[in-house]
Amino acid sequence: MRKIFILLLLWFGSFQFCAAQDWLTSMEAAKRLALIQDKMILMVWEEAASYAFPVIVEDEKGNKGVIDNMFENEYVKKWLWEHFVLVIVNESYYAQLYGDINKTRTFRYIEKFNDDSLKVMDINGNILNIAYNYDEIFNLSEFVRNYYVNTRFLKGEYIAYTNEKSFTSSYYLAYRYVDAAAYVNPEIRVEMIKMSNIYLDETKKYLEQGAVTDKSGLAFKIELIEIYQDLVLDKPRKVLRQLDRLAKTELDPSDEEMIAFLYVAAYRVLNDEKSASEWRSKVSLLNLEKASIIISNSKL
Repeated sequence: MRKIFILLLLWFGSFQFCAAQDWLTSMEAAKRLALIQDKMILMVWEEAASYAFPVIVEDEKGNKGVIDNMFENEYVKKWLWEHFVLVIVNESYYAQLYGDINKTRTFRYIEKFNDDSLKVMDINGNILNIAYNYDEIFNLSEFVRNYYVNTRFLKGEYIAYTNEKSFTSSYYLAYRYVDAAAYVNPEIRVEMIKMSNIYLDETKKYLEQGAVTDKSGLAFKIELIEIYQDLVLDKPRKVLRQLDRLAKTELDPSDEEMIAFLYVAAYRVLNDEKSASEWRSKVSLLNLEKASIIISNSKL
């Protein structure tokens, strides 16, 4: 234990010795604070937090030590607060929170919601870390490396969605999560796309239920987001097949740049610069930079 204590002192040596901020107990307060601080939420059920939760922590050189209970260790709490907003949720809120997701989420998502593990959530309470597998002792350092996301780039869309849930706000938040997936740790890229799909499913419901005049045009825009998801997931050939199919339909001028961006990025991933050049003039500098990020992430 002395070795572990020395390890932690070295690791957190830049921090002043002071009591760390404790876990919040209000989910609503956690959501508001997460929006202000540009963080994801780290949530756990109260009953799970009442038991010792041993974790592995690492120093900068990769040396590992075991903390007997992450919920009581001041150093760990302080460190976690730098990356997440921490909240322990009382079991009495389970029924309300479950009602918000029942019949709208996958079986695996519901399992994650129900279990005693740590849950990384966005400001709307949607869980990101669905696929994370726990070892016998939880490696907290690895977890933080994978799931720490600065959400500043989502702030505008978060605010718009919070102010009014609609086709437009859910559509742009779904789109922005695909943007985010291109920049995050590759270990969570698929999960970030799944987060996008949560909002895209909402967008589809608003389209089905709403009194809009151009449902086919809006459905086309949703389909472009789904193609964009495939691009970020490194499936350029699938992207090109879908784009070629859509090319047979009448296009709205407002969709032309998005289509050109998808073509340019997909062709460049496949090292087909000649085909990409035919579309490049229609793509903005911002989207060309985004395409470069996607290309650099490709394993093809």
